[in-house]
Amino acid sequence: MPTRDSSVPSQTPLEVELKLIALHDPLVAFEEYVLPNLNGQVHVSKKTLKNQYFDTPEQLLRQHKMGLRVRSANDEHEQTLKMKGSTVGGLHQRPEYNLPLSTANVDIRLFDADIWPVTFDINGIQEALSPLFTTHFHRTTYHITDADDNEFEVVFDVGEVATDNDQHPINEIELELVKGLPNALFELANSIAQHCEVRVNNLTKAAYGYALVSGKSLQPKKMAYVLPINQKASTEAAFETAAAYALKHWQHNQTVYVETYKLQALTEMVRAIRLLLQVFSLYLPVLQCKALLSLHRDLIKFLQSLHWQDEIHAIRYLRSRKGPFSKRLNRDAALMSYLQGRKEGILNAHAPQDIIFSTASATIQLDTAALLLNRPWRESAHGYETPVIEHAHGWLSQGWQTLLQAMPNQTMKAPQYLSAQVLLRQTLLNGFMLAGLFDEDRERFRAPWLDLAMGMEELNALALLKHILQETDLDDKSDLLTWTRDKTDALLNVMEMTRNVALNAEVYW
Repeated sequence: MPTRDSSVPSQTPLEVELKLIALHDPLVAFEEYVLPNLNGQVHVSKKTLKNQYFDTPEQLLRQHKMGLRVRSANDEHEQTLKMKGSTVGGLHQRPEYNLPLSTANVDIRLFDADIWPVTFDINGIQEALSPLFTTHFHRTTYHITDADDNEFEVVFDVGEVATDNDQHPINEIELELVKGLPNALFELANSIAQHCEVRVNNLTKAAYGYALVSGKSLQPKKMAYVLPINQKASTEAAFETAAAYALKHWQHNQTVYVETYKLQALTEMVRAIRLLLQVFSLYLPVLQCKALLSLHRDLIKFLQSLHWQDEIHAIRYLRSRKGPFSKRLNRDAALMSYLQGRKEGILNAHAPQDIIFSTASATIQLDTAALLLNRPWRESAHGYETPVIEHAHGWLSQGWQTLLQAMPNQTMKAPQYLSAQVLLRQTLLNGFMLAGLFDEDRERFRAPWLDLAMGMEELNALALLKHILQETDLDDKSDLLTWTRDKTDALLNVMEMTRNVALNAEVYW
């Protein structure tokens, strides 16, 4: 059985690190442009690492948000247990326990017994452990002490995660705070993002390994129906909950798109960015500070680079085999081919992967995470401790009244609906953030408005189809134009009935 070195403490301090994924080799840019600006001491080391990850057949450790590995390098071995922690905007904070081993054989009985849940049968789990996947990579580590005496480890890992049947490449940068202020870690990460093509990563190497073990690719996630929120939450806590949710949704779906190129992930990524912008817009009047105002401006500008995604979403509607237009449109091969080409042309022209790995994208995500860590509004704002429900009534009422003005009682046509789409989206996002403060009557109020939002997406798709038909010469153009007009009229009739229900629904706040 492996022996434990009693001179080494079993518990290390809380691990605080940022994870970035690089699009290309970032080492040259890092050494040429980032290191010289630190004005500090740098020590560089290189080694090749092999890690083997273990779990039970039912993946008990994974179920409890734990990761267990044995790391081997130069005939030296160490077992590590990472416990459930928190990840906000790419900042990972997790309890981590490390023990040296005499061999590469894992033995969880060597860890202190009090770190485990009381329900765990440690001996039984030890017997059931088996290797699931490995990570092999070359590691270049820069141990840095900057001019302000902050200490970091900046680690570049290049290699792969592998099972017996599959593998996934690793091109990762980890920034770990050894000593000093977490904010200094964000400043260093931003410096890297200025000079290297990176994206903020909220997944560990182990998460990729477990995905390989399951044989399933990463999947897009849809936004929840309503944001879970404590009814007694302060304004500050409510803001942080909403911003952290938006950031997590953004990072998950950008990862899924890069890994799978699924357009649903791209759509959800943009929804997350719009949610984050609405979070900033809603709370800015209360949490007034320069950092939040600057982020608000940056996010507005960044969203403009994604305006084309609405057309991609409309094309998805038109080409869907399960969508509302599938019976008529899917049998038109020429139209389907044209839409496919148009979609590919838009994606090639705007290069979503380049946007995901852009400096603007990484900087906004890092700055948002730093904002949540530093809470700069506490220095200048008042009322951040006020229960958010005291603001919620006014915010929801104001948004609803503005929406009523945009949707008068008289009959609305397609252009009127489409011009009100952004306003309805913003109002629904406010409801998403705040409806959790109220009882279940919210569903009766929100449901018809959500149906209207979906109807507007269908109207967008039909408007695009009409525009395409007018500028092309498809064989059955006339028939398709008639079908588009009839479908639009039928959809508007349903939307008018839905709007009537929505306008007469009783508010829940």
